[in-house]
Amino acid sequence: MRELRRVLRARLDADGRRDAGWTLVELIVSMGIFGLLLALVFSILVTVSMQTKDNLARTRAVDETQIGLMQIDRQVRSGNVIADPANESAAMSGVAPYYALRVYTQTDGVFQCVQWRVRFPTGSSFGVLEYRSWKPTWQSTGGVEAWRTVARSIVKPATSTVVAADRSTWPPFFVQANDAEISSSAQTIRVTLRVKDPAQRASSAPATVTSTLTGRNTIFGYPADTCSPVPAP
Repeated sequence: MRELRRVLRARLDADGRRDAGWTLVELIVSMGIFGLLLALVFSILVTVSMQTKDNLARTRAVDETQIGLMQIDRQVRSGNVIADPANESAAMSGVAPYYALRVYTQTDGVFQCVQWRVRFPTGSSFGVLEYRSWKPTWQSTGGVEAWRTVARSIVKPATSTVVAADRSTWPPFFVQANDAEISSSAQTIRVTLRVKDPAQRASSAPATVTSTLTGRNTIFGYPADTCSPVPAP
């Protein structure tokens, strides 16, 4: 009987220890570790989400700009006369020199004057890529189209001083001279557009879309004043 009581008492004591649970210190340490892991996982999720949003915004801005660049490419390659962007004044385009491009082109067999410009609206941190066209005989026949926005989110060059080796300083449009890759005597234009979607983070760098375009028809000596005078911007 004594032995039975001893065994029962030992089992009750063991059950009591098992039901005692964790101490307060153990509970605090466990909760601290769990909270730290939860914060780490949440931080990773937020970072991935922001990076995904940033990449999508960048892709959207670049795709929009590349569509405009493809249209410029078609018009320049079929261009008969390409005006030097350095001579494009605000009176002709509404923007400063190097920020407008004027081409007399025969894209798709249609002879017309086209003009592109990068304009920065007052109070906005971002510019727009705009396009218009007119007939060479617009003074007598009319046919001047209004400006149309092709791309947004354009960023200004880092500085107004052009450095050939630094793409961040290149203006939107300028004549490419003495390029070793260009063996033709046709006129060549360098187009450089920097884009950054407003949805991107402030620390994100603008994406640069640039291309060298050559007017294949400019070697035939079309009259340089074909698209002059220019309609008021």
